[in-house]
Amino acid sequence: MKIKKLFLKNYRNYDEILLELNDGLNIIIGDNAQGKTNLLESIYVLAVTKSFLSINDKNLIMFNNSFSLIKGFVQYKDNCDELEVLLNSKGKNVKINKKEIKKLSDYISRMNVIIFSSDSVRTFKDSPSSRRKYFNIQISQINKNYLSNLNNYNLILRQRNEFLKIFNISKKSDNDYLEIINNKYVNLSLYIYNFRKKYVDYINKYLDNIFYSITNLHGLKLIYDSNIDNLDSKMFIDKLKNNLLKDIQYKMTFIGPNRDDFYFELDGKNLSLYGSQGQIRSAVLSLKLAEVNLFTDLLSESPILLLDDIFSELDIYKRNNILKYLNGNIQTILTTTDIENIDRSIREQSNIYKIKNGKIISREII
Repeated sequence: MKIKKLFLKNYRNYDEILLELNDGLNIIIGDNAQGKTNLLESIYVLAVTKSFLSINDKNLIMFNNSFSLIKGFVQYKDNCDELEVLLNSKGKNVKINKKEIKKLSDYISRMNVIIFSSDSVRTFKDSPSSRRKYFNIQISQINKNYLSNLNNYNLILRQRNEFLKIFNISKKSDNDYLEIINNKYVNLSLYIYNFRKKYVDYINKYLDNIFYSITNLHGLKLIYDSNIDNLDSKMFIDKLKNNLLKDIQYKMTFIGPNRDDFYFELDGKNLSLYGSQGQIRSAVLSLKLAEVNLFTDLLSESPILLLDDIFSELDIYKRNNILKYLNGNIQTILTTTDIENIDRSIREQSNIYKIKNGKIISREII
């Protein structure tokens, strides 16, 4: 898939901008704090309705304005959609081909994006909840049923935790009700677990070879750490029962996908604990490129790749190895402060936009 046109109104530091993008590499050049990352962020928001930078949607609305509009024209193999995200004080409104979509799960997955930024690296240094959120978004892009079931899981988890606060272990009615909750909880938990496991297994088909092509090192693996690994429904129920007193004591559920974590291993060692900053950065970038392959395989459409200033901390060897993935089949939008970071032969096949203060001040379009 390709985003052919991007229109922004009152978004961050952009009062109004229309950007036409080519099907291959698009380079956004400019000094720091001119709006390059904001541009990538807007494409990400158009796809998943959330920012990778800000928790509060109001931060995306230009100062002293009441709304922000993102509109994109996305081409697939056999059709084209007009996608729209409107942000205002009441929340967000999404449309496909001018028709309002009530459920976000019916909107997300119409446009698939993979983004690499400094925030991507931070995700693998932050708390496990950050990594769960990341993989939830990625899986939701390839399967909207996952997002719907995830929402149901979060609802039943809240219900279970609230019930634990008033649960009386000696009352039969309470035990009967908890059994009903547990059965729903187990079914949804196993659904989420199985999707996460399949996703990680698929990533690992590609991950090590990509990491080797970038770093000349082998042995990278993405680990899915779950306390319900290899459990069937009955074993899961038994584990919940055995853990019940602890759950009651702390008034929360300790068994399930809400405790999952993800991390990289290099030669059997946790990269976050024993790896260098450069190795972690290369591992996360390898993950992103592996996800491009995964999305393409499963959806028969390549995702849109967003790369935010990836060359500033990479040597020439790694830079050139990454560029080989930026072929014409994958639409890539890349930001940089220095055009000389990119090989001339690559630049000659790219659309180049220079950004200053939220304005396009020059264009070189092939």
